[in-house]
Amino acid sequence: MDFDGLISDLASPDKAIWRPAWDRFKELGDAGVPALMAELLDEESPLDWAQAGFLLRELGDAAFCAIRDAVAADLPQEPARRARWTFGGFFGEHWDRLIESLEHPSADVRECAALCLQRMRAEALPATGALIRLLGDPDPDVRQRAIWALEELGPGTLDALRKVRESGPGACRANAFSAIMNIGGPEALSEKDRALWRRHLGAKAAADRPQEIWENSCIAVPGGDQQAVLELLDFSDPSPMYFDLGLAVASGSWWTVPKVEHEQRAEAFVTPEVDGWTLIVSGWCYPAWDDEWYARTRDVMRRLSGRFGVAWGFAGRGYGGTAAWACAKNGDLIWEREVTDDDEWGDTDPTEGIDTDEPLGIDPTELSEKTPMRGTGLRALTPYGRDAPVITE
Repeated sequence: MDFDGLISDLASPDKAIWRPAWDRFKELGDAGVPALMAELLDEESPLDWAQAGFLLRELGDAAFCAIRDAVAADLPQEPARRARWTFGGFFGEHWDRLIESLEHPSADVRECAALCLQRMRAEALPATGALIRLLGDPDPDVRQRAIWALEELGPGTLDALRKVRESGPGACRANAFSAIMNIGGPEALSEKDRALWRRHLGAKAAADRPQEIWENSCIAVPGGDQQAVLELLDFSDPSPMYFDLGLAVASGSWWTVPKVEHEQRAEAFVTPEVDGWTLIVSGWCYPAWDDEWYARTRDVMRRLSGRFGVAWGFAGRGYGGTAAWACAKNGDLIWEREVTDDDEWGDTDPTEGIDTDEPLGIDPTELSEKTPMRGTGLRALTPYGRDAPVITE
């Protein structure tokens, strides 16, 4: 068989040439796997490595095993990356192989197999038990991947996870807790674990200290009346929350409620009183989503300033390189300002050029463990978080 000729045709940009070569490899099946594997892992190959990977995924069991062996091998960085990428595209047609791969001696193979099941979401529910066993895996990356996979499988895993919390195995119990929280929040915990969670939050809050806020959107009002903030903004279900987890909840990178489409809008962190101010931290009041959310943020600032006299708004830089400042006073928005990467952040006064004598209330990027703080932070559910449909798949 002239595999060199087939590879040359497969590398052609002309579909009339490469498509027959593709089909020929599919006809060859197992026999064509070694040639394609060689091209996939060869950084000098004329064939696009991703094309080789896509084709290998269609060649059946021999291709699966060859890719798995490559993932397990001690390859240079780029060939190893290509092998892992190709493995990550295997799905239900290789079910038995994926399940057995969860027990492979190679941690990389175990993690890749768990990733495949993660991408299958609820279709992979029959693999719940096998994934739960990985919660106690000796490799931390495998353990984390198992948590993420179970999270994507969804609420159908909760009963099995709660059983692990109740009766073990012990090596899996801590990560089973994390998986339950990621899937359904505290409400998904057993009563015993909910009490444990409340004690944990209380202990953490007692030793809590402020942290700088760079990427979260927040609004600051003077004083420490958290209850007034909750009532004015129609936030509900408040519970104690410490700073670092509160910021994670506010950004949507961690959540305590069932998953919704835009997690960063579902919950808010209302800080303790820090240096005389209370901050409402949440993507629910982030102005950059679209015009509707920009208008909503302005309205929130007007209402807060009408109640508290003044409200300062800050939308963190994030990955876009821009921070937005705004100030509302006695129910009116009096100015807005953007600070971009073209500005010298430390030397730029957000009020520069704006006709106001109002001093900058509080800079969330300058909070630190030395900032005076009084009280305990609260996590609360926003109106969006209350009304948004729960993702069940």
